[in-house]
Amino acid sequence: MKILSSKIFGLGPSILVFHGLFGNGENWISFANKFSSDYQIHLIDIRNHGSSFFSKKMNYDIISDDILNYINFYKLYNPILLGHSMGGRAVMNFSIKYPLIPKKIIIVDISPKFHDVHHNFIPILKKVNFNLIKTRNDLNIFLKLYIKDSRIRNFFSKCVGINSNGKLYFRFYLKGIEKNYNILIKKNIKIGKYSGPTIFLRGEYSDYIPINDKKYIKKIFPKSLILTIKKSGHWIHVDNSKEFYKEICIFLNKKSYYDLGF
Repeated sequence: MKILSSKIFGLGPSILVFHGLFGNGENWISFANKFSSDYQIHLIDIRNHGSSFFSKKMNYDIISDDILNYINFYKLYNPILLGHSMGGRAVMNFSIKYPLIPKKIIIVDISPKFHDVHHNFIPILKKVNFNLIKTRNDLNIFLKLYIKDSRIRNFFSKCVGINSNGKLYFRFYLKGIEKNYNILIKKNIKIGKYSGPTIFLRGEYSDYIPINDKKYIKKIFPKSLILTIKKSGHWIHVDNSKEFYKEICIFLNKKSYYDLGF
């Protein structure tokens, strides 16, 4: 049995964090640093991402089994689950499939309902040749030909590693993601129910959770709260971390927002 790779910070009740497509757990280190004084934070690499195993098979039921194996391996009891984008869909599916396991869930800027707001970067990423692209700056310059948003280019620059020969490589299995892209992005989460405490945090400038999805969300997650984080897009935790952490503190009901040192 293969266990997902992770970095673990702190002691206390467990919060499992699941990143978005092409990312990895290290995208959430700032979150771990803020909350690890009261919680044990698990920054998890989903299969085909980061340091976790690569596979041609990848859908949300398979990812749910990966999460269950991880929880059982570390003997975690009623962990809190947090997921951003694709990771949010993974958390939703897991919570529906195993509703008695999560104590609470936090969904960051993704709806259980598919909306055609995703940009498919796979054709662009397939053009990247690391025999010619030697540095992250080279990668940024190359991606600028196709991606105008500097934040997206910087995100992909952070998704590369350097092997023992000094050569760059993407820290995700592009072929495995491409093979399963439509299943991961275009499939609705619609069968089942999770009745535990749930919060959906949406970015003010993001279209990933339209306001009119509220009925759809409430049907699957009846105890859910949907909040908008001001001055933020899809990467809420980066764009407005202060407000993002504040709302999570309130939801966790563990410690004062002001105790985080803002």
